[in-house]
Amino acid sequence: MDFLRPEVQDHLMKEHFEFRKLMEEHRAADERLKTLVNKPRLTARESLEEVELKKIKLRAKEKIYNIVQEFQRGQ
Repeated sequence: MDFLRPEVQDHLMKEHFEFRKLMEEHRAADERLKTLVNKPRLTARESLEEVELKKIKLRAKEKIYNIVQEFQRGQ
């Protein structure tokens, strides 16, 4: 995530439970997506899962962005 500076990420990972949870959710969805992308063909169920994983990643990224913005305003 290009908007996330390492020092901000480190601080929020230590101090902000929701941020930590969202980062893990984003990472897990990303890993599963990579697995699906590497398959030569997807089943109908896997195609639906792919779409849902992309939505999960986007929602998590938006929430992460909001937390980072809120944190930076408070500094």
